[in-house]
Amino acid sequence: MKKKILLLLLLFIITGCTNKELVNETKNEITPTVTPTPTEIPYIDNNPVKVGLYQNGNLVKELTTTIRDDLDIGSFDVYFTNVENTGSSNTKNNFNKYYQEYDNKELYKIGFYISFYVGDELKEGTILGPKDMYIVTPYIYNYLYDDIHQPDGAWYSHVEEKDIKDNTVYSSIKLYAAEKTNEITSPITLTVFTYDTEDDFDESGKYRGNSKYTITIKKR
Repeated sequence: MKKKILLLLLLFIITGCTNKELVNETKNEITPTVTPTPTEIPYIDNNPVKVGLYQNGNLVKELTTTIRDDLDIGSFDVYFTNVENTGSSNTKNNFNKYYQEYDNKELYKIGFYISFYVGDELKEGTILGPKDMYIVTPYIYNYLYDDIHQPDGAWYSHVEEKDIKDNTVYSSIKLYAAEKTNEITSPITLTVFTYDTEDDFDESGKYRGNSKYTITIKKR
């Protein structure tokens, strides 16, 4: 009888210890920390600048012209407006006239985007400075000009990397038909835009803001 009581008592002690160990193990379990997924900040464009492409003071919408190797396709002035006609063909005066209408205007830089097809292949490029002159070579070269910081009546050439200053303005662009233009199978689209910070471009480097104007250039 004593043996049975001792055996039961021993079982009780062993079982109790096991339960306590299980309870302690449960209490010591570490709850994993859940890191919240960061919320992407939505892109908001507050750029107020209206912009357009002009020839001789007239807003260009569509241009039909000869596109042949070693010929200029066209030159286009950039003004911070969308009016149909500026009343003047003076690039510097027109630029300054509309540029002065904006506060903090020095914050806004000018860029371009060009695209066309060669067969079924899209050729495209974002132009932010002279380094992008050959971005759609060997079909078209683009030349940027600062018409604003030049003496009146002086001859000047396109802007090169060595010419860039803090106040350089790309107030006009010239498209030049380089080589293999006979392989271009679509109209050329040219967009001018203004931007102030890097968030105006998406992950692929394309402009995504609202301050832009696009023209279409067709082969005659």
